[in-house]
Amino acid sequence: MICPVTKRVKEKKKIILNRYYPGKCKLVVKIGQSVGDTDIIGHCEVSAGRRLIKIAHVLGVSGAAVQKYLTRRVGEKIYEGEILARRKGVLGLGKKEIKAPVDGLITEIDARGDLILQFLPKPVRLLAGASGKIKAVDDKKIAIETIATQIHGFVSIGKEREGIISIVGNPKEFILPTRITQEAKGKILVGGALLEKGALEKAVTLGAVGIITGGMNYRDFESLGGGEDFGISIIVTEGFGTAPMGDDIFNYLSQRQGRFGFILGSENKLILPDLEEPAEVRELSTPTQVWRELSVGDKVRYLRKESGDLLGVVKELPGEQIINSGILAQVAKVAFNSKQELLLPAANLEIIE
Repeated sequence: MICPVTKRVKEKKKIILNRYYPGKCKLVVKIGQSVGDTDIIGHCEVSAGRRLIKIAHVLGVSGAAVQKYLTRRVGEKIYEGEILARRKGVLGLGKKEIKAPVDGLITEIDARGDLILQFLPKPVRLLAGASGKIKAVDDKKIAIETIATQIHGFVSIGKEREGIISIVGNPKEFILPTRITQEAKGKILVGGALLEKGALEKAVTLGAVGIITGGMNYRDFESLGGGEDFGISIIVTEGFGTAPMGDDIFNYLSQRQGRFGFILGSENKLILPDLEEPAEVRELSTPTQVWRELSVGDKVRYLRKESGDLLGVVKELPGEQIINSGILAQVAKVAFNSKQELLLPAANLEIIE
């Protein structure tokens, strides 16, 4: 029985890497120009939004009384660390102060005594992130032709983010909150057979940009849905529940710890650009469908989206049998991570390499 083959780690392929502007951007490159990974390709201004600060609640006063405790008024700027509001205690005791968490502009104070702080735009240098050639420029992005390795997972969520690859556990370990440290900021964390919910929450709090893990509880993954970005991008490589990360992905990423990469949660892939473009490269890769004979021991994906058991290993190849639908078909016995074993039609299986 012949099945389609998917290779999860695709090394050294020529691709188009899109570098999206984080905000209003002035470009400093042109089409056809060669760039290095650390070259500046644009100067941008980014406003990260706004923050609500509960002044009345923190100071323990009524909403109507908040104005007399503020050090700034609506329309004024304040900078991170400066005193935003202060309430003196009796005889100087029990003084309470609120400091500005970021540089911002005070835009509103409502009747409840809640203050809206609009973040001030910050200058950001947009780096190429990869060595290559500028192929196209438009009002949203710069397209760079480069050589990169692409890694595809099982499921993913989140927007495109960039960061440094950091190993936080071996393929069979549970990723617990204790594994996530202050060094997680700006990192794409890698490892584990199960990502614990507490570890995920801590990673978001500490500023990690992404997580690549073998397994994750289905309920935890589903709770991240709804179309809103939650501050981090995740790729699950093997399946739901406890699922040790495959050696193909873990070994490759272990060798590239400390390297810069792009995690694309919406496209279920990680991109690792080569630091230097080789003298001879292959043409832009075009997807081609490869097929081969299914064998005992193959890792396979069960092509049914509504199933929670999607990745498993072929245990037996009994040949032709009549399946539940009453059709005579070539079947395979597949063992899943959940320990369940099922007889499945070979036509619904995809080999994972």
